[in-house]
Amino acid sequence: MKKGIALALILPFLTGCLFWGNEKKDNAQSPEKLYTTGEEALFNRKFGTAKERFKKLLEESPESEFSRTARLGLAEAYYRDGDYEEAAQAYTDYLNLHPLSPNSDYVQYKLGMCYYKLMLPPDRDQKYTRQAITAFEKLIRIYPTSPWAIRGAQMLKECKERLAFHDIYVGKFYYKVKEYKAAKLRFQHAFDQIKTGEAAAEALYWLGKTYQVLGKKEKAIECYQKVVKEYGMWGDVDKAEDALQELKSEKKKRKRFILF
Repeated sequence: MKKGIALALILPFLTGCLFWGNEKKDNAQSPEKLYTTGEEALFNRKFGTAKERFKKLLEESPESEFSRTARLGLAEAYYRDGDYEEAAQAYTDYLNLHPLSPNSDYVQYKLGMCYYKLMLPPDRDQKYTRQAITAFEKLIRIYPTSPWAIRGAQMLKECKERLAFHDIYVGKFYYKVKEYKAAKLRFQHAFDQIKTGEAAAEALYWLGKTYQVLGKKEKAIECYQKVVKEYGMWGDVDKAEDALQELKSEKKKRKRFILF
């Protein structure tokens, strides 16, 4: 009788243990399953779920055949979710762990795009702009024939333009406080690193103004003439034309005064 009672009490416990064990086994997912569900979540823009699946795969099965693509999937999930700092780290990890991957050119491009997305306006710190420039330059240097290098070259131009506008912003500040030599260096650097587009035209115009106030009027005339001749589509080209005419008029007056 006692044995029957004891057995009746133990059986439910054993059944529960067996059920719990089966449930735990059922909840365990294979690397392939984790990757597949992560990929589906990424496709359906469920970025939180995608990140969760890919992270779990990398934590539980780092040597799995799916780990490389899961690492890239994790980086993509961060990027598409707008978390560019985490995405940059994930892309960097991928490149460090899989330098010979056939996707390396694409990943290098996306790393540059992470920093591009993080860039601040010209009047703010340009740390991310410089990091984007470094990433895109590396892409072009290592994978010159890649289609991603062509896209990277365009992004590189935009990054350098942003940096040039930053130099112009700082140069204008120095000009305002009459630190003209420091202003000249900033405007010259801005022009040297871009040489095309509005940033180049504006840098050259302000370089002319700085030379003018420093008394180097011939150099100022050279700057204004270059703006008028080579950057005629610049929105403020009329300012350069007016400054040029003013300096030329002064030059003529001095010649007349010397003759008389």
